[in-house]
Amino acid sequence: MAEKEKNKKKGVPLEHKFQGKGMRKCRFCGTARALIRSYGLRICRRCFREVGEEVGFRKY
Repeated sequence: MAEKEKNKKKGVPLEHKFQGKGMRKCRFCGTARALIRSYGLRICRRCFREVGEEVGFRKY
């Protein structure tokens, strides 16, 4: 409860308190490493190899 009051005093909403690499996770497996964020994918490279063609990318 005290934490919420502190954020009110500072004027910082709670959802903006945590941000950065720790908030970015893969949609499928949940890892935070090797993310592909282009085009709003938010998929790690390992999951992208599995579902890339289903998503609409083709392999050259």
